[in-house]
This record gives sequence, structure tokens and C-alpha cells, in this order.
Amino acid sequence: MKQNADRRCVPFRIAPAASHGAPLLISRRLLLAALPLGLAACEGAPAWLGGKPPRDRVSPQAARLARWVSTTGRDTVLDPRALRVMGLDNGQRDIPVKQLAEETANGRHVVSLTSLRGRNEFIFHRREGDNLYFHLANVNLVRQGSATYPRHGSPARMADSFASTDYPAQATYWLEQAERRAT
Repeated sequence: MKQNADRRCVPFRIAPAASHGAPLLISRRLLLAALPLGLAACEGAPAWLGGKPPRDRVSPQAARLARWVSTTGRDTVLDPRALRVMGLDNGQRDIPVKQLAEETANGRHVVSLTSLRGRNEFIFHRREGDNLYFHLANVNLVRQGSATYPRHGSPARMADSFASTDYPAQATYWLEQAERRAT
């Protein structure tokens, strides 16, 4: 096959300048050069072009709670068995966290802050009798998973019907504590 007969080998041609009677023709090179300028005008590049997804804004209450736990919480480690059920696993033995705890009439309430996966995440848990109830939430307080851990047993995934009532109660408790502390 001859090279000049193959359309793929023909170089791009610049369109002739427009005259008064002829329509304006724009070359492909000019369009391709202008494409990045149009994308740069956007807030961020789309995910399909390799851009990062937009970051969610953190509510002031959640930011206050995260700041309180990270500044005044004590450094400790958590047993990974219950957290592994919820999908938080680092392949190591213990999970490092900053932790605050309070005893109340209806049990012990604990909030932990971990940055195991490169972002802050809350772990709310409370003890009621011989059971521990764990909830994993992102920094925007969206629940990611829940688990129960009986004292003499193994952890299991918590039923969503119970988790949907227990998690808001625990999160509200800690958000109220952070609000009281701020005032």
C-alpha cells in the first residue's frame, strides 16, 4: 500500500483563513490545544480523566469532635477482631487509635479516632452488660459498618435494624459532649 494513499499518514492541514463569504474553519490542532483550557476552568478534572473526586465538607460538629479526640484522647490500641468484621483491617495485630471514654448510667461510652487508611475515621463503641457494640464511621459521621462482640464469644456483624437505632444514639451522645466542652 502506498503511503500517500493511507489517510492515517496524511499530516494535519491547517484550515485556510476565513474570508467574509466563507464560514470559519477551525483546525483540529487548535481544538485539541484549547481542550485543556476548558478542563482547567472546571473546579476539578473529572474522575474519568484521572482527577480526584470532590472532597466532602466536614460539618463543624464532626470537626470539633475529631479535634477534641485527637488533642485530648489517649493513645491506645484496639483488638482488631471486631473491626475486621466491619472491614477495617491493617493486617497487623493491633489498631492504633486516640480514645476518649466515659461511664454513664446505661454503660460505658467510648469514641476512638484512627487514621489507619490515610483518613480519619471514628469508632464508636459502648459496653452494655456483657456485650460490646461497635460502629465504624467516616469523619462525616456516615456509618460504614457495625458489629457486636459478646464477652465470651466472637464478633459478628450487627443487624441493620439495631444498628440504625444504636449508632445515632452513640454519635449524638459524643456530639453533645463535644458541644458542652466547647461552650
